[in-house]
Formats: sequence, C-alpha cells, structure tokens
Amino acid sequence: MSVVAARCRRMLPVALGLFWCAGVHAADPVCTGTDMAHKQLYWGDLHVHSGYSLDAWGFGTAASPTQAYEFARGEPLRLASGQHVQLDRPLDFMAVTDHAEWFDLMYLCTDPQRSDDPYCDVLTEKNTPAAGGAVFQEYVLPTITKAQPQPTPLCQDDPRRCARARAAQWQRVQDQANAANDPCAFTSFVGFEWSATPDFSHNHRNVIFASEAASAEAIDYLRHPSPEQLWQALDRQCQRADGCEAIAIPHNTNMGDGRSFDVETEAPATLELRARYERLVEIHQEKGSSECLPAFGSTDEDCSFEQSLTRQSRPTPAADYTAQQWRRMRGGYVRQLLLRGLRSYAASGERAVNPLQLGIIGSTDNHTATGGFVDEATWPGTAFGLGSLDRLLARGSWNPGGLVAVWAEENTRASLFAALKRREVYATSGPRLRVRLAAAGQRLGCEAATPVDAQPMGSTLGAVQAVHFKIEAQADRHPLAEVQIIKGELHGGELREQVMTVWQQSEGRMSVCARWQDDDFDAAAPAFWYARVLQAPTPRWSAYQCQRAGRCDEFPGADRWIRERAWTSPVWHLPGPGNEPAPRAVSSRGTTEQE
Repeated sequence: MSVVAARCRRMLPVALGLFWCAGVHAADPVCTGTDMAHKQLYWGDLHVHSGYSLDAWGFGTAASPTQAYEFARGEPLRLASGQHVQLDRPLDFMAVTDHAEWFDLMYLCTDPQRSDDPYCDVLTEKNTPAAGGAVFQEYVLPTITKAQPQPTPLCQDDPRRCARARAAQWQRVQDQANAANDPCAFTSFVGFEWSATPDFSHNHRNVIFASEAASAEAIDYLRHPSPEQLWQALDRQCQRADGCEAIAIPHNTNMGDGRSFDVETEAPATLELRARYERLVEIHQEKGSSECLPAFGSTDEDCSFEQSLTRQSRPTPAADYTAQQWRRMRGGYVRQLLLRGLRSYAASGERAVNPLQLGIIGSTDNHTATGGFVDEATWPGTAFGLGSLDRLLARGSWNPGGLVAVWAEENTRASLFAALKRREVYATSGPRLRVRLAAAGQRLGCEAATPVDAQPMGSTLGAVQAVHFKIEAQADRHPLAEVQIIKGELHGGELREQVMTVWQQSEGRMSVCARWQDDDFDAAAPAFWYARVLQAPTPRWSAYQCQRAGRCDEFPGADRWIRERAWTSPVWHLPGPGNEPAPRAVSSRGTTEQE
C-alpha cells in the first residue's frame, strides 16, 4: 500500500476508506471532519530555496528540500552561520521553488555526483556566507543575466550529460516534495523557479503544480527565455487530461524594471496564455514590497513600506531615475498592473479577457531553507549576509519576507490549489493577520453571517447597481490600527486609483469589522477594490539586530519601527467591454460603518 493510501485509510472510517482510497492516486482524500460549506484559513510559503539552488548553496545553505519541509513542520535546522533556528508556529503548506536554471550544475558539481571537474572548484570551495560572492560572480551572473542566455561551459561541453543531470535533479525535487506531502496535516507542493534576469532585471516566476503530475522538465530561462515560452512549455507538458495543472506566479516585480508585462502589445493568444497561468502575484518578499510607487516626483508614505528601489538590480535612490525610467518601473508594481489589466480588458472586446486579473500573495524568497521564518525579532537575516551585521545591514532595505494566507475547505493539495486558482488568498508582511473581504450588491452586516451570494476576495461581481464591502480583521500579536480600501477604475479612458480609510483607531484593537459602500460606484466602469489592513507600529528586524549589537549609531535608519500589514486579493467589477461612461470628477466619497 502506498504512503498516501495508508494515510487515507487512517483518516477515514474503514468502510468508507476502502471505497475512497481506490482513487487516492488521482486526488487527495477528504479530511475527517471537514465541513465543505465552511472554509478554514491556512498559512504557507510558496517561495523557498534549499541547497539545490545555486545562489543558496553558494552562500552556505546545504539543506535539502526534505529538510526545508521538515523545518516548515516545526523541526529545527542549523544555518550556515552555525545558528540553530526553529519556527514557533509551523506552516500548513509550502513549496520549495529551487532555480531550474542550474539543476544540472548542482547535480553534477555538488550532490550527488560531486564532480572533480575544475569548473566546479569555485562552487565547492567558496560556498560560505563570507565568500559566496565569488560563486555569484562565477556562475550566476554569466548565465541568467544575458538577454540571450547560454548554458554553463560544463553543459556546452557535454550537453547530453547535463540533460540527464537536469532530469535526475527534477525527479529528486518531485520525489522529496511528494514524500513530504501529508494530506490534512501538511501540504507540500511540487514547484520550481523560472529565473529570467535579462540585463539584471528580475522577471522571475514560481511555477506551482496542483498534484504529483508535473511537467516533463523543470522549465528554465536558459532554454525558454521569455514568459510566453514558459507558458507555452507548460501548455505542452502539463495537460489537465493527464491530471497536470500549474500556475506561474510573478514575484519581486519591484526589481523587474517594468519588464515582462507587455499586455498592451501582446497578441490575443499570448494574453489568453498569461490569463490562464498567471493568476497570482507575489506582493511582498525579502527583497522588498511591490505594492505601489507614487507618481514621479511625489511621495506617498503608504507606498514606501519596505521599499527597495533598484535599477538593473543595483540599489538606486528615487532622485536618480528619469521620469521615463520611473514610469516604466512603476508600471510593474502590483497596483499599476491591476490598473493596466482594466485597460487591457476594456480593449479585449468580445473576448473579455483581463490578462492581469491577479490575486495577491506574499512569501519569503528565503534562501536558507527556512520557509515561513518571518518574525522580525528572531529573523537571523538573509542568506546573503548571515553571520555578519555589516553584511546584513548592507542589504538593509531587505526584510524577512511575507506569508500567503489561503481560505480553503481543507489542508490538501486539491483544496489549496483550487483556492489559489480562484484567488481566495491574501498576503501579509509576516504577521498572521486573519482577514476576510466580502462584496455584494446589498448592505453587508457585521452582526450577521455573510450571505452566500456575497463575493469573497479574488472574485468578480455580477451585474450590480451598488457595491458594499465588509472587512473583518483579527490581529495576531499586536493590535490593528487601520483598515483601508484601495480602488482602481478605468473611467472615460483614464486610469484612476484611490485610497480610502474605512476604520482607524490610534490605540488599536485586536479585532475589527468595518463596512463601506462605494458611493462613486459606476456600473459601466471596470474597477477593482482590495483591502489593506495595517498593524500598530512595531520594531523592525534591523532595530532588533543593531540594538543587540549595541551598534545602531553606526547604521542610520536601522533603528526604526514599521507598520506590518495584510493585502487582500481584489474584488473586480468587469462590465462588458465598450460600456465605458463619459469622464466625470472623482471624489473619495463612501459610506463607512464600523462595529
């Protein structure tokens, strides 16, 4: 009997188990006690790197995917700095997403073959937190930063050997993810990262599979050097008829220089591929937050949270951008992507396709195999600076990363993946804030259960003449301070965005229910709304680090507080294309009620 079948037999009554488990290879079992009418909240991380990733290995991470999954379930792990770490609250689900571009190199040079080829020397001799920069220079930069990427010299010399190594490494990745999957207790997803970095612009995607069925290869940037080629390869290699389904999640768009979202010029077939595979975007991770940028030359405190500005991967202050560079970069941030999606939808005519109808998640991009390790007070720092306060604060704009929260019926691959696809998910910058957003054409009350015809985060409203919202939020370990609604709209050919505070309290509360009606709602205008829930200020990781070392005076800006937050996936209103109204003045009017 298979491991999964055995688990199924344990979870279900014997008579039912004998019937159900016959099909256990095709789908996860239903968990005992599940109420399919009521969704539960599950916490996870869909962007974690183990020692199978070249850049993680290069800075000393040796842990395997298996060890990463064990850490996510609460087991301790020893870091390259010698420190032992452990989650105080294990995750419900996780995906190890190692870089596909170097599966062959890692298999041949490190584990399991450990080749004595001279090309491997730097990889096996300089892989420490202090010397890892040499690994980055030798292997990372010459491959993925090229507009026309080339395989490593090792694989140019012997492409067949490398093809076998890639296949073997991809199989190891799948085997370890599948072995870690424990339906109803812990979900591990098979995945990899496609790591396009042309001209040092980060255009990366994490690919997550719904089940054990996965693509024949881990599709990489070296052989498939555009997002369209990634989606096309998934279309060929991952067929629903074979039980295979996948999503591709853009991340770190704050470092993407506005590239890889050219929906204004893409062909209809490409737009449809994008809409099929890119249903989510990662808004927050260790390399910064990607929610929004203000207009050129202006400031916006709400958009400055964990901001990490770069141009071609180099830290760049706002004053050093031209207006054109700023607009292009701004266009890749999440709020602008959502707005651009409205315009693309309106232009799609009868096809009615919104290629940027993106749900919102957070994750860590952790490179120490410690997914979900997001506590500001105990975070040891990014893999690229472990063991040295000077190295850590040289990347002072980085942070512990975020989490993805999923509203699903049960903790299984099938249920969680379905929630990811329908975008009933949200992101946090680390704290486990419990948030629900509902929208409807009629008033929603806090005193009563949300009606079944209300739409949750991630969904699209039907034909309504008014729109009402209810935001329920529960704090984690610190009080909540503010609840906002962010609205985007296409009206009279103009894209507009507004931020409305619907609840605020200086002393904070541990739970909030706020209701808001959009008094400016126009049934003919494409629009979206998402909620942003802000926590009361707490110390940042850099403050804890410099205070413990007694060195805050040496690092200006390190000793500061931040307002952690959650971002829900949007609710959309997408009327038939061609129904746009005439221009009108926009106010921030709305009716707010709080309980």
